[in-house]
Amino acid sequence: MSEVNDDIQGSEAQAQAVQKKDKVRKVTNYLLIFVAAVLLFSIVSDRIIPITDNARLKSYIVPIKPQVAGTVLDIQVQPNQLVQEGDVLAILDPSDYQIAVHQAEQNLEIAGQNVGAQTANIASAQARLTSAMVERQNTQLQAKRVLDMADKGVVSKSDADKARAALATSKAAVVNAEADLEKAKQQLGKDGEDNSQIKAALLALEQAQLNLERTVIKAPTQGGVSNFSLSEGFYASPGNPIMTFVSTDDIWIEAYFRENSLGNVTTGDEVEIALDFAPGRVVKGKVMSVDWGVDWGQNSQAGKLAQANQQTGWLRQTQMLPILIEFDRSEVEGMLRVGGQADVIVYSGDNTIFNLIGKAWIRLLSVLSYVR
Repeated sequence: MSEVNDDIQGSEAQAQAVQKKDKVRKVTNYLLIFVAAVLLFSIVSDRIIPITDNARLKSYIVPIKPQVAGTVLDIQVQPNQLVQEGDVLAILDPSDYQIAVHQAEQNLEIAGQNVGAQTANIASAQARLTSAMVERQNTQLQAKRVLDMADKGVVSKSDADKARAALATSKAAVVNAEADLEKAKQQLGKDGEDNSQIKAALLALEQAQLNLERTVIKAPTQGGVSNFSLSEGFYASPGNPIMTFVSTDDIWIEAYFRENSLGNVTTGDEVEIALDFAPGRVVKGKVMSVDWGVDWGQNSQAGKLAQANQQTGWLRQTQMLPILIEFDRSEVEGMLRVGGQADVIVYSGDNTIFNLIGKAWIRLLSVLSYVR
């Protein structure tokens, strides 16, 4: 009887062992299937909804350099203050330049008296021409930056058209001012127009007026001032920067993706961005351009042997390529910081399932920015 019981217990133990092995085998199979599914999804999604956390905000960085020398009388901005285009940043002591303008005006009047003509109209016309030339110079600098970025696809065509229109308007203003000055010159008479004293006096007056206007340092565009420790009484020298200006008129994102993730990415693709500086918010954008290449040290210096690239094999280091992204700044106005990091996902097609998963994932990353 005991032998029978022993046999029964042994059979039950064997059955339990077999059942336990079956459970382990099932769990292992499920884990393998899950890992394979996740790996397959990662490979496919990397081509349809590529995502990267290697992205930063970029903008124009302009060092503010005075064009004339002088003592700083007034600083009208605070560090990191947001300013509008044309706002006064600082004022230099204009005393010497005001005296120079008065002296030039007197010299012009004397020259006019020498040729028997009135010079008040000429001085007024010259002042208007100088102001128009300064405005044209500022407009040309701004238009060049916008048009350069338009050629790269960073800014829209409408912004480029506005820049061209503003440049044309400033040029027309100079032409009109020149015409007014020419008319005033004609009033001097035939001899006065070619008089060397008048020409020399006009040039001196133009330079004096230009220097006087340059004592007021203005913001070139909308943006913020940073990186300055300036105080009244500081002597500013021409060409030496006194503060850094960060333009907020044109801000874009430069995002680096693995090159094997960009096979389906094209200009105009929808993009969603999670900014570290604005956690919990997702901003929409679009791909403006994909760079043609990056520097990988292919140019060897003359006189030296070429260097072999040691990144070989199936698991070699992945090359990263940048794309430029334009985005809607209205939802994060005043919260953007140049150099700030972001997560970026690109929707390269109309795949509903993958796009929904991507939208959920980027929003999760945005919430996780609170604890990064």
